[in-house]
Amino acid sequence: MVDKKSSRYDEARRNFDELNIEEQAGFLVEATASTLARGMLQVGETLADGLEEALRRARAESPGATRQGPGAAEPETSQRQAPRNGS
Repeated sequence: MVDKKSSRYDEARRNFDELNIEEQAGFLVEATASTLARGMLQVGETLADGLEEALRRARAESPGATRQGPGAAEPETSQRQAPRNGS
């Protein structure tokens, strides 16, 4: 049985060889750009997935994850301010 991938490759190779030199050059430029673009998309997706996972873990492990109220850099609002005169 003939390997389909090998057969497809051989056919593509024969078709490429039939192109003139300008067409071959154009094809190679287009194929290179397309391959780089697909690779960059895959890298971006992988990085995004890794960042999401790291943030999810950091949130889950954070001791203040369930704390109520403003965060460390947030000022208290008038509704949340502690009485200043002790009452």
